[in-house]
Amino acid sequence: MKCRNVIAAAAALCLAGGTVCFPLPSGESMAVRVSATDPACRDIDPLQYTYEIYPLVEPFNEYFYVKTDNPNPESFRFADHDSPYSETSVIEAVDAVYADVEYEDDSVRRVNGGYLFKSFSTNGGKVTLQVQESITKAEFNTEIYGTPEPESTGYSPYHGMPVGSYNQYHDGGWSYSILGYYRWTDSDITFTLPALCDDCDYLIEQYAKGEDFFTDMDAVQSGFSSICLYSGSYIRGELYRSGNRDWHLTPGAHVDQSFYIYSPYSRKDNKSLLASALYPYRYDSLGFPGMMGKVSSILSDRSSYEWSSTSHAYINVTYDGVTKSYGGAGHGEGQGISADKLTHIFTFGDNDESMTLEASRALLDEYAAVEMDDDIPREDQLTWGKIYDTVGDGAWVDMGGYYTYLYQRDDRASFSSDEWGVGNKLYWGGSLGYCWDTWVDGRYISKIFVEGETFEDHPESAVLLTTATVPVITECKKSWDQSASGYVYTSAEVEETEQKNVTFRYDAEEQNWKANVNWGGSDNSYKAFRQLTEQGLIDEKYLAMLTLSREDVEAIIASGNTDRSPESGYLYDGYAPQGAPFRKGDLNNDGSCDVLDVVLLQQWILAVPKADIANQNTADMNDDKVLDVFDLSLLKRQILHA
Repeated sequence: MKCRNVIAAAAALCLAGGTVCFPLPSGESMAVRVSATDPACRDIDPLQYTYEIYPLVEPFNEYFYVKTDNPNPESFRFADHDSPYSETSVIEAVDAVYADVEYEDDSVRRVNGGYLFKSFSTNGGKVTLQVQESITKAEFNTEIYGTPEPESTGYSPYHGMPVGSYNQYHDGGWSYSILGYYRWTDSDITFTLPALCDDCDYLIEQYAKGEDFFTDMDAVQSGFSSICLYSGSYIRGELYRSGNRDWHLTPGAHVDQSFYIYSPYSRKDNKSLLASALYPYRYDSLGFPGMMGKVSSILSDRSSYEWSSTSHAYINVTYDGVTKSYGGAGHGEGQGISADKLTHIFTFGDNDESMTLEASRALLDEYAAVEMDDDIPREDQLTWGKIYDTVGDGAWVDMGGYYTYLYQRDDRASFSSDEWGVGNKLYWGGSLGYCWDTWVDGRYISKIFVEGETFEDHPESAVLLTTATVPVITECKKSWDQSASGYVYTSAEVEETEQKNVTFRYDAEEQNWKANVNWGGSDNSYKAFRQLTEQGLIDEKYLAMLTLSREDVEAIIASGNTDRSPESGYLYDGYAPQGAPFRKGDLNNDGSCDVLDVVLLQQWILAVPKADIANQNTADMNDDKVLDVFDLSLLKRQILHA
């Protein structure tokens, strides 16, 4: 690597560049750390080699190139005893093998002239070369577990762990033998690194100008967003079909996410890229607000923050009684690319592989823009359009024991985007309706059906009536009233019609539920019906049809369904055919509930060979998650009373 002013060289090695040998401080043989697999490393004397340390993306404290003739990177590390980031700050060997790095010996991860090291906790300045000295098992246990009856137990943080064991790994598994124990010990050799920082301090230094708290927060939010990427790229591995599950639906992981379509395809032998590891700002919708929370804490210890209850990507920061929202996610998407698409191979040695932040990002942007062929078989893929066409005016769907209610919001099906990648696609928008904090058929849905909820638990939640008769304004006349700055109706005609799905939302001021009128023309609104009623132009019954009282809602919820999973709907669990209808008690999926289903359940309980129940949720008649004689009794009763 080319020498630069910021290169850290061993202070004790300023003797015309020659190799200087140092005696072992204790005479003990050296050893590898916990994860090392080469016992030969025990015989290495780290003090007999030279070292130079080069930060790879300044001023960040994350990755380093260590130029050395030491044959094993596990035999040494560097400690930063003065770092504000950690009491156990070390710079140690990277244990990954990157697809875009040229290795001399990948068994020890040796690159041209040295090794890749990492820290994330040093702030530069003076660092000390550490070696290992043998200790007894008792000394090891004291370091790990503390003295007898310690105030706290458990392992020390792995990053900077002061002790380890000499392990001999065996072929054919993860088993190993402990050959001895060691302690990391400071040598007399120190190095001087340039001033370094973590990615949070960099944001504050670059964008916060010290004007006032929220001005600085706004500036950091803007600057962070401008340089942040959502993810990095990698070398995609071989595509394969995993398990026996087909394309299926699953609930989103976060409070504000609806549903994902998952494909049955995965990849094996993906390979990481150093180009992705080097760029410090790759933050998703959890990491981004987490970083802003850290920034707020550093800017002022009088600030506080809490995660948004409605969006996982945002936090609410409070300072001096004022609260503002911060967060988001990085831009764009990394992707899996093939090895032939690599444009930069890190070779190190005499080549200067240090990068600027801008150059590092440009490389990732280049990889993210590569056009890759979609090699996923999509003949039978599940799409939002297929689901929309199946559920019709409204139906329950079973996602493998998770139930939700989906429905067509209108007759103009549209969806925001197609599936991508391996088929994992969140439903962000389109004509497919779903429920959130809503009662449906006497069941409470918080994205999915939550068993056992009561009206007292959710006294102001919305109510979806799946079969409701509602009024529609078919014709009206109105004129603009300048003095009132609004329209005045002079006549109106209304007819009743049946709508499969009508959502009623709680009005805190009037303490009732009002229909979310979304049918007919622009004059069909709750406000219009109220105005027409107050002017005496239409019958009061129409406004009453669009209003639910507290007693009405309690009666709907008291139907008894709150403890029962849906009786019928469609399957998107990945095991049954996509959109296959299910019906409680229809164990053989023949569309009816009869004596054949009773026989099948009897055989299944008795463990008769080949007695297979395709969807066991349909056989769990009492919803206790167990199939037994109680379900059999309820199934017989259902058939008798059908």
